[in-house]
This record gives sequence, C-alpha cells and structure tokens, in this order.
Amino acid sequence: MTLLLLGDSLAMSIGVREPGETFGARLAQAVTDATDLPVDLRVLARAGATTNLMQQQVARAVDHRPGIAVVVVGSNDTLLPVPIGRCARYFGHALSRLRDGGWEVVVVPCADPGNAPGFRTLVRWIASPRARKLAGRQIRIAHYLDALIAPSSVEEFRTRAAELLSQDGVHPSPQGYAEHTGRVLPILLEAVAYLSRSASATGSVLSAGDPNISGSVMRPS
Repeated sequence: MTLLLLGDSLAMSIGVREPGETFGARLAQAVTDATDLPVDLRVLARAGATTNLMQQQVARAVDHRPGIAVVVVGSNDTLLPVPIGRCARYFGHALSRLRDGGWEVVVVPCADPGNAPGFRTLVRWIASPRARKLAGRQIRIAHYLDALIAPSSVEEFRTRAAELLSQDGVHPSPQGYAEHTGRVLPILLEAVAYLSRSASATGSVLSAGDPNISGSVMRPS
C-alpha cells in the first residue's frame, strides 16, 4: 500500500534526526503493525511549501500507485501576505486532483503558529487567526471531496512546548511527532479500511507499489 506524505516541513518531519522517528516512518510502521500490510512510504513534502507550491508535489503523485495521501499544509501561507481564499482554492484543486487520481486523502488541517513559541509574538498574533480561518476552509473542502480529517495542532504543544517541540520552538520534537502520530493513526486506519473495501469490490489486491516490499519503508522522493 502506498502512503504518500504531501505538504510542508511538518509532513517532512523537520525537527528530528533519526529516520525512524519521523512522522511518515511512524505512521507507516503503525499501519503495518495494525494491519500486517506492507507500506511503501513516499515523502514528497518539502520545507517551506505553501498550498500553491504543493501543486508540484501533487503532480508527482501520478508516478506512484494510488493509495493514501496524507496532506499537511497551510502554516507557511499564514505567514505570507496571501489571501486565505486563494490558499483555499489551491488546496481544493490539489485535493480534487488526488481524489480524481484514485487516492484516499487524509487532511491534517493547517497548524496554528500561535502554539509555536519559536515565532515572535507579533507573528503569532497575526498568523494565528489566519491559520484558524484556513483550517476551517480546509475542513469544509475535505468534507465536500470525501476526504478524511485528522486532528491538527493542540493546546499541549503550547503548554508542553519544552517536551513536544524541538529546539527551534516551531517544529515538533521526536516526542511531539510520536504523540501526533497517535492522534492521526485512527483516521489513517479508516482510510486503509476504505481502500481495502474498494480493492475488494474491484477484485484488486491492496499491496505496496513494489511487489518485493515486505515491510514498511521510508523513501523520501
């Protein structure tokens, strides 16, 4: 089963050093542990990506066998002088292309920079309401396109910053990614179930993109 990670530095797992501690690797291993399915992990996310730049990642998704795409994007848009409505349209276009391409999509709504003490107070004050507005738009778009919605940033990342954030005070620490994986995993397993039912209905086999893969792997593309 192909597991695709699209979006920004949160999907790319900036803040950790060990490959096995990344958000993608943790998700892939958790899916394999829960379902015994081999997982072909592909990380197309890039640090600094906006909803507009993510279109390039979506275009590369056609190179992979459709499976589940986890989308984490939007925080960088909130830090730029870009209308939220335009960001939402880019986001909707990306999700439409993925859904039309046969992907089950799990959306992690735009994280709130207000929970990141690594940003200056003024930046948090400006970006936080923009993030909440964009997250709301993303959720509505996800509902409309039958994508699944996973939890985004939570209050714990502010109150437990020393434990859950890396030294930059912006990106999660290994423990932060581990806890976030636990929150996203139930939604991801729902997507696996949908994909399995679809495969059964069409008589196809749910497997990794490479028939020789026998376990979860991490392959940043």
